[in-house]
Amino acid sequence: MNPGDGRSSTGDGAPSASDAFRVLIIDNDEADREITIRHLGDAWPFDHEMVPDEAGDAREALDKMRVTRYALVVLDWRLPGMDGGELLHVMRQEHILTPVIVVSGFRREDIPEKIESFGAVFLNKDEMNPVALREAVTTALRRLRIFRALAA
Repeated sequence: MNPGDGRSSTGDGAPSASDAFRVLIIDNDEADREITIRHLGDAWPFDHEMVPDEAGDAREALDKMRVTRYALVVLDWRLPGMDGGELLHVMRQEHILTPVIVVSGFRREDIPEKIESFGAVFLNKDEMNPVALREAVTTALRRLRIFRALAA
Protein backbone atom coordinates (compact mmCIF):
# COMPACT_ATOMS: atom_id res chain seq x y z
CA MET A 1 0.00 0.00 0.00
CA ASN A 2 1.15 3.51 -0.67
CA PRO A 3 1.11 5.43 2.59
CA GLY A 4 -1.89 7.69 2.88
CA ASP A 5 -3.59 6.96 -0.42
CA GLY A 6 -5.01 3.46 0.10
CA ARG A 7 -3.67 2.12 -3.20
CA SER A 8 -1.31 -0.77 -3.65
CA SER A 9 1.65 -0.52 -5.99
CA THR A 10 4.49 -2.54 -7.35
CA GLY A 11 7.84 -2.28 -5.62
CA ASP A 12 9.03 0.40 -8.05
CA GLY A 13 6.18 2.80 -7.16
CA ALA A 14 4.21 2.10 -10.35
CA PRO A 15 0.51 1.26 -9.95
CA SER A 16 -0.32 -2.42 -9.77
CA ALA A 17 -2.57 -3.98 -12.40
CA SER A 18 -5.50 -3.78 -9.97
CA ASP A 19 -5.04 0.01 -9.73
CA ALA A 20 -5.25 0.51 -13.48
CA PHE A 21 -8.42 1.43 -15.37
CA ARG A 22 -8.88 -0.66 -18.50
CA VAL A 23 -10.37 1.21 -21.45
CA LEU A 24 -11.66 -0.52 -24.59
CA ILE A 25 -11.38 1.45 -27.84
CA ILE A 26 -13.64 -0.07 -30.53
CA ASP A 27 -12.95 1.19 -34.04
CA ASN A 28 -12.25 -0.59 -37.31
CA ASP A 29 -9.74 2.14 -38.27
CA GLU A 30 -6.38 1.53 -36.58
CA ALA A 31 -5.26 5.16 -37.03
CA ASP A 32 -8.45 6.40 -35.33
CA ARG A 33 -7.87 3.99 -32.44
CA GLU A 34 -4.35 5.35 -32.01
CA ILE A 35 -5.56 8.97 -32.07
CA THR A 36 -8.26 8.16 -29.53
CA ILE A 37 -5.76 6.47 -27.22
CA ARG A 38 -3.38 9.44 -27.46
CA HIS A 39 -6.14 11.97 -26.70
CA LEU A 40 -7.49 9.83 -23.86
CA GLY A 41 -4.03 9.60 -22.34
CA ASP A 42 -3.77 13.40 -22.41
CA ALA A 43 -7.29 13.81 -21.00
CA TRP A 44 -7.38 11.01 -18.42
CA PRO A 45 -8.99 12.59 -15.32
CA PHE A 46 -8.13 9.90 -12.78
CA ASP A 47 -5.16 9.13 -10.55
CA HIS A 48 -5.19 5.50 -11.71
CA GLU A 49 -3.26 4.52 -14.78
CA MET A 50 -5.24 4.02 -18.01
CA VAL A 51 -4.58 0.72 -19.77
CA PRO A 52 -5.98 0.80 -23.32
CA ASP A 53 -7.27 -2.28 -25.10
CA GLU A 54 -8.47 -2.36 -28.71
CA ALA A 55 -11.09 -4.10 -30.84
CA GLY A 56 -11.57 -3.70 -34.58
CA ASP A 57 -15.22 -4.75 -34.69
CA ALA A 58 -18.27 -5.36 -32.51
CA ARG A 59 -17.86 -9.15 -32.24
CA GLU A 60 -14.28 -8.85 -31.02
CA ALA A 61 -15.38 -6.14 -28.59
CA LEU A 62 -18.21 -8.26 -27.18
CA ASP A 63 -15.86 -11.21 -26.72
CA LYS A 64 -13.49 -8.98 -24.76
CA MET A 65 -16.22 -7.35 -22.67
CA ARG A 66 -17.64 -10.73 -21.70
CA VAL A 67 -14.36 -11.71 -20.00
CA THR A 68 -12.81 -8.38 -18.99
CA ARG A 69 -14.30 -5.57 -16.94
CA TYR A 70 -13.57 -2.16 -18.47
CA ALA A 71 -13.79 1.22 -16.77
CA LEU A 72 -14.76 2.89 -20.06
CA VAL A 73 -15.62 2.01 -23.65
CA VAL A 74 -15.03 4.35 -26.59
CA LEU A 75 -17.24 3.06 -29.39
CA ASP A 76 -17.08 4.08 -33.05
CA TRP A 77 -20.58 4.36 -34.49
CA ARG A 78 -19.80 2.87 -37.88
CA LEU A 79 -18.38 -0.63 -37.61
CA PRO A 80 -18.38 -3.54 -40.07
CA GLY A 81 -21.13 -6.07 -39.42
CA MET A 82 -22.82 -4.95 -36.22
CA ASP A 83 -22.84 -1.14 -35.93
CA GLY A 84 -22.28 0.87 -32.76
CA GLY A 85 -25.98 1.18 -31.98
CA GLU A 86 -26.53 -2.55 -32.18
CA LEU A 87 -23.45 -3.18 -30.04
CA LEU A 88 -24.60 -0.68 -27.40
CA HIS A 89 -28.02 -2.37 -27.33
CA VAL A 90 -26.45 -5.84 -26.91
CA MET A 91 -24.13 -4.55 -24.18
CA ARG A 92 -27.06 -3.30 -22.14
CA GLN A 93 -29.11 -6.46 -22.81
CA GLU A 94 -26.20 -8.50 -21.45
CA HIS A 95 -25.92 -6.15 -18.46
CA ILE A 96 -22.52 -4.83 -19.51
CA LEU A 97 -22.93 -1.53 -17.69
CA THR A 98 -19.69 0.16 -18.65
CA PRO A 99 -19.68 3.91 -19.38
CA VAL A 100 -19.68 4.47 -23.16
CA ILE A 101 -18.56 7.34 -25.36
CA VAL A 102 -19.91 6.96 -28.89
CA VAL A 103 -17.62 8.61 -31.45
CA SER A 104 -18.44 9.28 -35.07
CA GLY A 105 -17.65 11.46 -38.05
CA PHE A 106 -21.43 11.94 -38.32
CA ARG A 107 -23.17 14.78 -36.54
CA ARG A 108 -25.25 13.73 -33.53
CA GLU A 109 -28.50 14.67 -35.28
CA ASP A 110 -27.60 12.25 -38.13
CA ILE A 111 -27.66 9.28 -35.75
CA PRO A 112 -31.28 8.27 -35.18
CA GLU A 113 -30.75 6.05 -32.13
CA LYS A 114 -31.29 7.47 -28.68
CA ILE A 115 -27.86 6.55 -27.37
CA GLU A 116 -28.40 8.73 -24.31
CA SER A 117 -31.21 6.42 -23.17
CA PHE A 118 -28.50 3.73 -22.83
CA GLY A 119 -26.38 6.04 -20.70
CA ALA A 120 -23.94 6.80 -23.55
CA VAL A 121 -22.38 10.11 -24.59
CA PHE A 122 -21.76 11.29 -28.16
CA LEU A 123 -18.55 12.92 -29.38
CA ASN A 124 -17.90 13.93 -32.97
CA LYS A 125 -14.50 12.67 -34.16
CA ASP A 126 -13.75 16.04 -35.77
CA GLU A 127 -14.16 17.69 -32.35
CA MET A 128 -12.13 15.11 -30.46
CA ASN A 129 -9.37 16.57 -28.33
CA PRO A 130 -8.22 16.03 -24.74
CA VAL A 131 -10.58 18.68 -23.31
CA ALA A 132 -13.64 17.30 -25.15
CA LEU A 133 -12.73 13.74 -24.17
CA ARG A 134 -12.30 14.67 -20.50
CA GLU A 135 -15.77 16.22 -20.54
CA ALA A 136 -17.20 13.17 -22.33
CA VAL A 137 -15.66 10.78 -19.77
CA THR A 138 -17.17 12.77 -16.90
CA THR A 139 -20.57 12.94 -18.61
CA ALA A 140 -20.51 9.20 -19.47
CA LEU A 141 -19.88 8.30 -15.83
CA ARG A 142 -22.72 10.55 -14.67
CA ARG A 143 -25.17 9.26 -17.32
CA LEU A 144 -24.41 5.65 -16.51
CA ARG A 145 -25.22 6.27 -12.85
CA ILE A 146 -28.59 7.71 -13.93
CA PHE A 147 -29.17 4.80 -16.35
CA ARG A 148 -28.42 2.26 -13.59
CA ALA A 149 -30.80 4.02 -11.20
CA LEU A 150 -33.62 4.02 -13.77
CA ALA A 151 -32.98 0.37 -14.72
CA ALA A 152 -33.13 -0.80 -11.09
